[in-house]
Amino acid sequence: MSSSVSAVLFVKDLRTVASFYATALEMTVIASDEYHWRLECHGFELVVHQIPQPMAANIVLERPPKRRTWGAIRLDYPVADIEKSRNAARALGGDIDVAPPEWADRNANFFFGYDPEGNQFGVSQRA
Repeated sequence: MSSSVSAVLFVKDLRTVASFYATALEMTVIASDEYHWRLECHGFELVVHQIPQPMAANIVLERPPKRRTWGAIRLDYPVADIEKSRNAARALGGDIDVAPPEWADRNANFFFGYDPEGNQFGVSQRA
Protein backbone atom coordinates (compact mmCIF):
# COMPACT_ATOMS: atom_id res chain seq x y z
CA MET A 1 0.00 0.00 0.00
CA SER A 2 1.20 3.48 -0.86
CA SER A 3 2.03 6.06 1.79
CA SER A 4 0.81 8.95 -0.39
CA VAL A 5 -2.71 10.32 -0.71
CA SER A 6 -4.95 8.13 -2.83
CA ALA A 7 -8.60 7.69 -3.73
CA VAL A 8 -10.63 4.60 -4.63
CA LEU A 9 -13.17 4.69 -7.45
CA PHE A 10 -15.62 1.76 -7.46
CA VAL A 11 -16.75 0.84 -10.98
CA LYS A 12 -18.89 -1.66 -12.85
CA ASP A 13 -16.46 -2.13 -15.77
CA LEU A 14 -12.89 -2.07 -14.46
CA ARG A 15 -11.02 -2.35 -17.76
CA THR A 16 -13.09 0.31 -19.54
CA VAL A 17 -12.93 2.91 -16.78
CA ALA A 18 -9.28 2.31 -15.81
CA SER A 19 -8.22 2.48 -19.47
CA PHE A 20 -10.16 5.74 -19.79
CA TYR A 21 -8.21 7.39 -16.95
CA ALA A 22 -4.88 6.01 -18.15
CA THR A 23 -5.42 7.27 -21.69
CA ALA A 24 -7.60 10.40 -21.53
CA LEU A 25 -6.09 11.82 -18.33
CA GLU A 26 -2.54 10.60 -18.99
CA MET A 27 -2.29 8.58 -15.78
CA THR A 28 0.41 5.95 -15.38
CA VAL A 29 -0.63 2.36 -14.64
CA ILE A 30 1.39 1.27 -11.58
CA ALA A 31 -0.18 -2.17 -11.17
CA SER A 32 -3.27 -4.05 -12.28
CA ASP A 33 -5.09 -7.31 -11.68
CA GLU A 34 -8.63 -8.56 -12.26
CA TYR A 35 -10.04 -6.49 -9.35
CA HIS A 36 -7.95 -3.28 -9.22
CA TRP A 37 -5.90 -0.94 -11.34
CA ARG A 38 -3.54 1.45 -9.54
CA LEU A 39 -2.98 4.65 -11.51
CA GLU A 40 -0.64 7.53 -10.69
CA CYS A 41 -0.73 11.23 -11.61
CA HIS A 42 1.82 13.68 -10.19
CA GLY A 43 2.17 11.82 -6.89
CA PHE A 44 -1.55 11.12 -6.50
CA GLU A 45 -2.79 7.53 -6.73
CA LEU A 46 -6.21 6.52 -8.04
CA VAL A 47 -7.26 2.95 -7.36
CA VAL A 48 -9.98 1.84 -9.77
CA HIS A 49 -11.76 -1.03 -8.02
CA GLN A 50 -14.09 -3.57 -9.63
CA ILE A 51 -17.49 -3.74 -7.93
CA PRO A 52 -18.14 -7.43 -7.16
CA GLN A 53 -20.00 -9.04 -10.07
CA PRO A 54 -23.16 -9.98 -8.07
CA MET A 55 -23.57 -6.28 -7.20
CA ALA A 56 -22.38 -4.95 -10.57
CA ALA A 57 -24.97 -7.07 -12.39
CA ASN A 58 -27.72 -4.93 -10.82
CA ILE A 59 -26.21 -1.61 -11.93
CA VAL A 60 -27.64 -0.18 -15.14
CA LEU A 61 -25.56 2.41 -16.99
CA GLU A 62 -27.03 4.68 -19.64
CA ARG A 63 -25.26 5.31 -22.99
CA PRO A 64 -24.10 7.97 -23.02
CA PRO A 65 -23.71 7.84 -19.26
CA LYS A 66 -25.67 10.19 -17.06
CA ARG A 67 -23.19 12.58 -15.46
CA ARG A 68 -23.00 12.24 -11.66
CA THR A 69 -22.67 15.76 -10.31
CA TRP A 70 -23.91 15.10 -6.79
CA GLY A 71 -20.76 13.52 -5.31
CA ALA A 72 -19.24 15.01 -2.19
CA ILE A 73 -15.75 14.89 -3.74
CA ARG A 74 -14.62 15.77 -7.26
CA LEU A 75 -11.10 14.91 -8.35
CA ASP A 76 -9.27 17.41 -10.60
CA TYR A 77 -6.40 16.37 -12.87
CA PRO A 78 -3.72 18.28 -14.77
CA VAL A 79 -3.21 17.25 -18.42
CA ALA A 80 -0.62 18.26 -21.02
CA ASP A 81 -3.08 19.00 -23.84
CA ILE A 82 -6.75 19.58 -23.08
CA GLU A 83 -7.87 19.05 -26.69
CA LYS A 84 -6.00 15.74 -26.94
CA SER A 85 -7.56 14.63 -23.63
CA ARG A 86 -11.02 15.75 -24.81
CA ASN A 87 -10.72 13.74 -28.03
CA ALA A 88 -9.48 10.66 -26.14
CA ALA A 89 -12.28 11.00 -23.56
CA ARG A 90 -14.91 11.09 -26.31
CA ALA A 91 -13.40 8.08 -28.10
CA LEU A 92 -13.42 6.11 -24.83
CA GLY A 93 -17.04 6.74 -23.81
CA GLY A 94 -16.70 9.88 -21.67
CA ASP A 95 -16.32 13.57 -22.41
CA ILE A 96 -14.65 16.82 -21.39
CA ASP A 97 -16.69 20.00 -21.78
CA VAL A 98 -15.65 22.59 -24.38
CA ALA A 99 -16.47 25.53 -22.08
CA PRO A 100 -15.44 26.15 -18.47
CA PRO A 101 -18.17 25.82 -15.79
CA GLU A 102 -20.57 28.77 -15.78
CA TRP A 103 -19.15 30.04 -12.46
CA ALA A 104 -15.64 30.26 -13.95
CA ASP A 105 -14.20 32.98 -16.14
CA ARG A 106 -14.72 32.10 -19.84
CA ASN A 107 -10.92 32.17 -20.25
CA ALA A 108 -10.42 29.78 -17.36
CA ASN A 109 -8.17 26.84 -17.91
CA PHE A 110 -10.56 24.45 -16.15
CA PHE A 111 -13.20 22.10 -17.55
CA PHE A 112 -15.57 19.46 -16.23
CA GLY A 113 -15.60 15.98 -17.70
CA TYR A 114 -17.02 12.55 -16.99
CA ASP A 115 -15.84 8.97 -17.42
CA PRO A 116 -17.71 6.09 -19.16
CA GLU A 117 -19.75 5.45 -15.99
CA GLY A 118 -20.69 9.10 -15.47
CA ASN A 119 -18.25 9.94 -12.67
CA GLN A 120 -17.48 13.67 -12.90
CA PHE A 121 -13.95 15.09 -12.68
CA GLY A 122 -12.20 18.34 -13.49
CA VAL A 123 -9.22 18.94 -15.78
CA SER A 124 -6.86 21.80 -16.43
CA GLN A 125 -4.07 22.10 -18.95
CA ARG A 126 -0.62 22.31 -17.38
CA ALA A 127 1.35 25.45 -18.17
